[in-house]
Amino acid sequence: MRILEIFKKYKKAFLAILLIIVLGVFVFAFIDLNITSGENVDVEVANRYTYNEVINADCIVVRNEQLLEYSGSKVLYYTADDGDIVGAGSQVAYVFANETDALNYNRLTEINKQISTLESLNTSYTDVKTDYSAVDKLIELNINNIISAVNSNSTSEISKCADDLVYSVNQRQIITGKVTDFDSQIEALKAEASKYKQSGNMYTDIITPGAGGYFVASADGYENCYDYDKISELTVDDFTLDIKPKKVSEDTIGKIVSGLNWYVVCKLDADQALTLSHANTSSSITFANTTCKNIPATLVALNQESRQSDAVAVFRCNYMNTPISHLRIETAQITVNTHSGLRVSKSALHDDFIELDTPDSSGNNKKKVQGVYVKFGNKLEFKEVSILYAGNDFVIIDESPEDGVLLSDETLKLNEEVVIKGENLYDGKTIE
Repeated sequence: MRILEIFKKYKKAFLAILLIIVLGVFVFAFIDLNITSGENVDVEVANRYTYNEVINADCIVVRNEQLLEYSGSKVLYYTADDGDIVGAGSQVAYVFANETDALNYNRLTEINKQISTLESLNTSYTDVKTDYSAVDKLIELNINNIISAVNSNSTSEISKCADDLVYSVNQRQIITGKVTDFDSQIEALKAEASKYKQSGNMYTDIITPGAGGYFVASADGYENCYDYDKISELTVDDFTLDIKPKKVSEDTIGKIVSGLNWYVVCKLDADQALTLSHANTSSSITFANTTCKNIPATLVALNQESRQSDAVAVFRCNYMNTPISHLRIETAQITVNTHSGLRVSKSALHDDFIELDTPDSSGNNKKKVQGVYVKFGNKLEFKEVSILYAGNDFVIIDESPEDGVLLSDETLKLNEEVVIKGENLYDGKTIE
């Protein structure tokens, strides 16, 4: 009864104390949620990333080209493939009186190649025991090589890879004992070859170039549309892609591309020219809608009247294969800069103060720098960064900046969790 009387007497005081306690708990929880911990933050992992900065431009390929002409029969059997290097006076094609003779010669060539391959297998694997698992790997490699050759549209490479595959399969047959030799096949092929040999020399003439270089068994009419020897002097006023090809003579049976170098010429606007002039890596060129990818290229001229005007860019290349030998007026994707580092969203960037090892000239021991907040457990740590490239919504950060680039000792590291969304962020903050 005594306690009840005391409560009634001091009821208002008790209620006031209780209210203060409740309010205190609420205020403490509010402060802890909004100041100590803050709202939840969104993070992303810093991963390594390579970004190629490219310029897209229409272009023309300029080579030092001499047409090959022959006025006789046009039933030809080419002994050189497009893009092959041939010497002056070497044969590039046989001339036949008719298609039947040309087909017979082609078949005889194939037969002789098969005989040579089978005879080589007979000699190489007499009384030899070999682990056929190695040949199985070689067969798999040859299949992959054929696929790559098909993707690159290289006729000569496809043929070579196919021959290698046949050879490897025959190897396996001997090693595993499926066959002891290829004598019967060789005799059958020799018998077939003798039928073609009886007709004697089936071709009537041999075509040889007067100069050496890359051989191409066609012409497109754009040969010598620009002076090869003065290509680096080409100006915006001199350059146009709106040119009509010359009519190719019926006597033209191909051409020789002299010299190792050929050129890619394109017109750029002022912004593209500025980007190219500040390139930090060697260029490479990919031609859209073709199999010609990442061809090494060297900028030899960037002709521009002023920094605000259009420019003509001239790139030198020296790599050649069948698809490249047919390039002419194309759309080029020119890689002018390659940036490799840690990729993070632009929203992760913030300015904050860092402690200096020694005060600056003004006596300050703190300096505001750009960086990111990294999550370690339930704490945030501010790290200074050096930006290599800034895109529309991301940046690439230098993972190992040179000495003197940063004022602090540490920067962002691979796989660290970077805050990309959050408010009231600061170094050392405790989060949920």
